[in-house]
Amino acid sequence: MTDYETVRRVVTGHDGTGKAIVVGDEQVPSMAPPEFGGRWAIWSADDTVTLPDDGTAPAVADSQVPPQSGLKVLQLALPPRYDPDTLSEELHDPELLAQLGFLVDPNPPGSYGSRPGVAGMHASATVDCVMQLSGESVFVLADNEVRLSPGDWLVINGVVHSWRNDGDEPSVLVAVMVGAEHRGIPKR
Repeated sequence: MTDYETVRRVVTGHDGTGKAIVVGDEQVPSMAPPEFGGRWAIWSADDTVTLPDDGTAPAVADSQVPPQSGLKVLQLALPPRYDPDTLSEELHDPELLAQLGFLVDPNPPGSYGSRPGVAGMHASATVDCVMQLSGESVFVLADNEVRLSPGDWLVINGVVHSWRNDGDEPSVLVAVMVGAEHRGIPKR
Protein backbone atom coordinates (compact mmCIF):
# COMPACT_ATOMS: atom_id res chain seq x y z
CA MET A 1 0.00 0.00 0.00
CA THR A 2 1.44 3.36 -0.98
CA ASP A 3 -1.72 5.51 -1.01
CA TYR A 4 -1.99 7.27 2.35
CA GLU A 5 -5.31 8.92 1.51
CA THR A 6 -8.13 6.46 2.24
CA VAL A 7 -8.97 2.82 2.98
CA ARG A 8 -12.26 1.07 2.26
CA ARG A 9 -14.56 0.18 5.18
CA VAL A 10 -17.66 -2.01 4.76
CA VAL A 11 -20.03 -1.99 7.77
CA THR A 12 -22.84 -4.41 8.58
CA GLY A 13 -25.88 -4.02 10.81
CA HIS A 14 -29.49 -5.14 11.10
CA ASP A 15 -32.61 -3.78 9.47
CA GLY A 16 -35.92 -3.31 11.30
CA THR A 17 -36.79 -7.00 10.90
CA GLY A 18 -33.45 -8.19 12.32
CA LYS A 19 -32.05 -9.20 8.92
CA ALA A 20 -28.26 -8.77 8.51
CA ILE A 21 -27.49 -6.06 5.96
CA VAL A 22 -24.61 -3.93 4.68
CA VAL A 23 -25.25 -0.42 6.01
CA GLY A 24 -22.13 1.30 4.76
CA ASP A 25 -19.40 1.01 2.15
CA GLU A 26 -17.11 4.02 2.16
CA GLN A 27 -13.57 5.35 2.01
CA VAL A 28 -12.11 6.35 5.40
CA PRO A 29 -9.57 9.21 5.32
CA SER A 30 -6.27 9.03 7.21
CA MET A 31 -6.18 10.97 10.47
CA ALA A 32 -2.37 11.21 10.59
CA PRO A 33 -0.12 14.02 9.40
CA PRO A 34 1.53 13.05 6.08
CA GLU A 35 4.95 12.60 7.75
CA PHE A 36 3.51 9.69 9.75
CA GLY A 37 2.28 7.83 6.66
CA GLY A 38 -1.30 6.77 7.26
CA ARG A 39 -3.44 6.04 10.30
CA TRP A 40 -7.06 5.08 9.73
CA ALA A 41 -9.65 4.62 12.49
CA ILE A 42 -11.56 1.69 11.06
CA TRP A 43 -13.98 1.36 14.00
CA SER A 44 -14.07 2.82 17.50
CA ALA A 45 -16.23 2.71 20.60
CA ASP A 46 -15.77 4.48 23.93
CA ASP A 47 -18.20 2.16 25.77
CA THR A 48 -19.41 -1.42 25.63
CA VAL A 49 -21.27 -2.02 22.37
CA THR A 50 -24.78 -3.52 22.40
CA LEU A 51 -25.79 -5.85 19.57
CA PRO A 52 -27.80 -6.29 17.44
CA ASP A 53 -27.67 -2.73 16.20
CA ASP A 54 -28.20 -0.83 12.97
CA GLY A 55 -24.47 -0.51 12.26
CA THR A 56 -24.26 3.18 13.13
CA ALA A 57 -20.77 4.09 14.29
CA PRO A 58 -20.70 4.54 18.08
CA ALA A 59 -20.04 8.02 19.45
CA VAL A 60 -16.35 8.49 20.30
CA ALA A 61 -14.21 11.25 21.76
CA ASP A 62 -11.65 12.88 19.50
CA SER A 63 -8.74 10.79 20.74
CA GLN A 64 -6.20 8.47 19.17
CA VAL A 65 -6.58 6.14 22.17
CA PRO A 66 -9.77 4.50 23.51
CA PRO A 67 -10.82 4.99 27.15
CA GLN A 68 -11.12 2.07 29.60
CA SER A 69 -13.54 -0.52 28.15
CA GLY A 70 -13.42 1.22 24.76
CA LEU A 71 -11.83 -0.07 21.59
CA LYS A 72 -10.22 1.25 18.46
CA VAL A 73 -9.42 -0.71 15.32
CA LEU A 74 -6.69 0.94 13.28
CA GLN A 75 -4.76 0.41 10.09
CA LEU A 76 -1.34 2.05 10.06
CA ALA A 77 1.14 2.62 7.25
CA LEU A 78 4.68 3.73 7.99
CA PRO A 79 6.38 5.26 4.95
CA PRO A 80 9.66 3.81 3.65
CA ARG A 81 12.63 4.75 5.89
CA TYR A 82 10.27 6.15 8.57
CA ASP A 83 12.15 7.23 11.70
CA PRO A 84 10.44 9.52 14.24
CA ASP A 85 13.87 10.98 15.11
CA THR A 86 13.72 12.89 11.81
CA LEU A 87 10.27 14.43 12.38
CA SER A 88 9.73 17.97 13.55
CA GLU A 89 9.89 18.70 17.28
CA GLU A 90 6.27 19.89 17.53
CA LEU A 91 5.10 16.36 16.68
CA HIS A 92 6.80 15.19 19.91
CA ASP A 93 5.22 17.87 22.10
CA PRO A 94 4.07 16.28 25.42
CA GLU A 95 0.97 18.51 25.54
CA LEU A 96 -0.07 17.46 22.03
CA LEU A 97 0.52 13.78 22.83
CA ALA A 98 -1.56 14.08 26.04
CA GLN A 99 -4.33 15.78 24.03
CA LEU A 100 -4.37 12.78 21.67
CA GLY A 101 -4.80 10.41 24.62
CA PHE A 102 -1.22 9.21 25.17
CA LEU A 103 0.16 8.96 28.72
CA VAL A 104 2.39 11.73 30.00
CA ASP A 105 5.92 10.33 30.33
CA PRO A 106 7.67 11.40 33.55
CA ASN A 107 11.07 10.56 32.06
CA PRO A 108 13.08 13.44 30.61
CA PRO A 109 13.70 13.64 26.86
CA GLY A 110 16.81 11.64 25.98
CA SER A 111 16.37 9.17 28.85
CA TYR A 112 15.77 6.30 26.41
CA GLY A 113 19.26 6.36 24.92
CA SER A 114 20.32 6.72 21.32
CA ARG A 115 18.63 3.76 19.58
CA PRO A 116 17.12 4.98 16.27
CA GLY A 117 13.43 5.85 16.72
CA VAL A 118 13.48 6.73 20.43
CA ALA A 119 12.27 10.30 19.77
CA GLY A 120 8.83 8.79 19.16
CA MET A 121 8.61 6.95 22.49
CA HIS A 122 5.08 6.95 23.90
CA ALA A 123 2.67 4.75 25.86
CA SER A 124 -1.09 4.46 26.11
CA ALA A 125 -3.53 2.98 28.60
CA THR A 126 -4.33 0.14 26.22
CA VAL A 127 -3.60 -3.43 25.31
CA ASP A 128 -2.76 -3.38 21.58
CA CYS A 129 -2.87 -6.50 19.41
CA VAL A 130 -0.91 -5.60 16.27
CA MET A 131 -0.37 -7.66 13.10
CA GLN A 132 2.18 -6.86 10.40
CA LEU A 133 0.31 -7.08 7.10
CA SER A 134 2.98 -6.11 4.57
CA GLY A 135 6.48 -4.71 4.53
CA GLU A 136 8.47 -4.86 7.76
CA SER A 137 8.60 -2.67 10.82
CA VAL A 138 10.80 -2.26 13.87
CA PHE A 139 9.12 -2.08 17.29
CA VAL A 140 11.45 0.03 19.43
CA LEU A 141 11.80 -0.34 23.22
CA ALA A 142 14.26 1.52 25.46
CA ASP A 143 16.85 -1.28 25.43
CA ASN A 144 15.64 -3.59 22.68
CA GLU A 145 13.94 -3.71 19.31
CA VAL A 146 11.85 -6.35 17.57
CA ARG A 147 11.62 -6.70 13.79
CA LEU A 148 8.18 -7.70 12.50
CA SER A 149 7.50 -9.46 9.19
CA PRO A 150 4.17 -10.11 7.46
CA GLY A 151 2.00 -12.43 9.57
CA ASP A 152 3.78 -11.59 12.87
CA TRP A 153 1.61 -10.54 15.83
CA LEU A 154 2.71 -8.27 18.67
CA VAL A 155 0.85 -7.63 21.95
CA ILE A 156 1.71 -4.27 23.52
CA ASN A 157 0.73 -4.11 27.20
CA GLY A 158 0.92 -0.36 27.85
CA VAL A 159 4.73 -0.18 27.52
CA VAL A 160 6.73 2.83 26.34
CA HIS A 161 7.62 2.18 22.70
CA SER A 162 8.13 3.64 19.25
CA TRP A 163 8.10 2.46 15.62
CA ARG A 164 10.55 2.57 12.72
CA ASN A 165 10.51 1.36 9.13
CA ASP A 166 14.04 0.58 7.90
CA GLY A 167 12.79 -0.78 4.57
CA ASP A 168 12.30 0.67 1.12
CA GLU A 169 8.56 -0.12 1.00
CA PRO A 170 5.66 0.98 3.21
CA SER A 171 5.07 -0.98 6.40
CA VAL A 172 1.36 -1.73 6.85
CA LEU A 173 -0.04 -2.92 10.18
CA VAL A 174 -3.49 -3.49 11.68
CA ALA A 175 -4.11 -2.95 15.39
CA VAL A 176 -6.94 -3.54 17.84
CA MET A 177 -6.54 -1.28 20.88
CA VAL A 178 -8.55 -2.07 24.02
CA GLY A 179 -8.73 0.58 26.74
CA ALA A 180 -7.21 -0.52 30.05
CA GLU A 181 -6.37 0.85 33.46
CA HIS A 182 -2.76 2.06 33.47
CA ARG A 183 -1.08 3.09 36.72
CA GLY A 184 1.52 5.29 35.02
CA ILE A 185 4.84 5.05 33.25
CA PRO A 186 7.63 4.07 35.68
CA LYS A 187 10.36 6.64 36.25
CA ARG A 188 13.68 5.41 34.82
